[in-house]
Amino acid sequence: MLCSTLISLLLTAVAVEAWRFLNWIWFQPKRMEKILRSQGLKGNSYRFLFGDAKETALIYKESYSKPIGINDDIGPRVMPFISKTLETFGDRSFMWVGPRPLVFIMDEELMKVVMNKHTSFHKSFKISNPIFRRLVGGLIRFEGEKWNKNRKKLNPLFHLDKLRDMVSTMQKLCEEILDEWSNKVPTNGSPGDIDVFPYLPDYTGSVVKRTFSIISELTLLANQAQPFSIPGEQYLPTKKYRRANAIENELTHTFTNMIQERLKKRNTREINGELDLFDMFLDELNEVDTKDKKDHAMVIHEIIQQCKLFFMGGYETSSNLVTWTIIMLAVHKDWQDRAREEVLQVLGNKNKMNADDLGQLKILNMVVHEVLCLYPPSIEVSRVVEEETSLGEFYLPKGTMLMLPVILLHRNPKIWGKDVLEFKPERFAEGVLKAANGHASFIPFGWGVRNCIRANLAVWETKVFVTLFLRRFSFEISPTYAHGPLVSLNM
Repeated sequence: MLCSTLISLLLTAVAVEAWRFLNWIWFQPKRMEKILRSQGLKGNSYRFLFGDAKETALIYKESYSKPIGINDDIGPRVMPFISKTLETFGDRSFMWVGPRPLVFIMDEELMKVVMNKHTSFHKSFKISNPIFRRLVGGLIRFEGEKWNKNRKKLNPLFHLDKLRDMVSTMQKLCEEILDEWSNKVPTNGSPGDIDVFPYLPDYTGSVVKRTFSIISELTLLANQAQPFSIPGEQYLPTKKYRRANAIENELTHTFTNMIQERLKKRNTREINGELDLFDMFLDELNEVDTKDKKDHAMVIHEIIQQCKLFFMGGYETSSNLVTWTIIMLAVHKDWQDRAREEVLQVLGNKNKMNADDLGQLKILNMVVHEVLCLYPPSIEVSRVVEEETSLGEFYLPKGTMLMLPVILLHRNPKIWGKDVLEFKPERFAEGVLKAANGHASFIPFGWGVRNCIRANLAVWETKVFVTLFLRRFSFEISPTYAHGPLVSLNM
């Protein structure tokens, strides 16, 4: 009797799980497709399990197979399947990310609603890419009250007064790189060929090179992952997940050692008083009773999680912004000359620059804004609908993914004018709102309460580096350079 009962329970459990799987993989996607199509949304029909994933992979492979012209629009290259879908079905369209529909939100006002209502629209990487979740921790993974509490705690670290204190640290790190570049330039006055990007993570992250190496490898694994996750796949002992687990453990170990080494230097007063972001995180330990080991361990854990987020962001996002700014100035020599003339007027031969100096660099400020418009760090914002909800005229079922293509918003001629694809920093001479003809459509770091907390720091890092670079070098694009922008999950 007992054996029969156990068998019945086992069969029931198997049947329940089989139904859940079939519902996830077929019935639910078909229901969601019917709801979306009833509202006039168009897209490919759902294809079992993979949706549009296979076609998307092929189109990306083709798009990335060759470089483009440096003045070409990067939109079709960096999001080719999205561009194809919009061209085929129009603005009211969707695509499939595995068994989930992804709806394109093209209206700027609806974009702002999605980015502001963070309790209704959650970050989609949590359900679409288990490996990417290992790259980030802390603030970006929180929702609701936990997010609100942590954001309030971290906001003061990125206030302008804190950034002002970090200018000298930025300058010191920048000068070290520029000194190395100077040694690579021939002394006879002939030009030297330097690949600048590999040096920039050391500047924008201020972390040991080994950390960048393992973050790069984990990023590569995340980028190679399929664009949706099968429930439970992260627990399978595959080569990909074994390596991801090992890297995550190594990151934790690396940051733990960094914390201990920095605390030791602070205690022995080996730190010269120049602040960086790492020190700001460690200041939280001053508020914890050192005798309370549990609280101390919890704070250390939180610092590690924040380090994974902010140093990963600094590793790529800020260094990309510096790189694109240098490239644009190398191509548009007239703006390089104008920016350099302004830098020399403001700085002269000053050994140390300060925040007030940065505030006087109007031309460089316009250039950086134009680069942020053409090459936004967040080319798109993705969210997932937490509970069924309405968005404008749309009814969105729970689990629907949303795509906010920022890069296309930044290229909309109805907002920016017919010259939107031209490099014209002067459009920002009277501010961001004027540049967008009265539209609040400049959102390179997101919008609203969940905009990128590190945005100001990234811009300041860029301005400091480019300012000092302009003062020491005249530069142009190398003949060997190939223009091939691509998308990375942590851009």
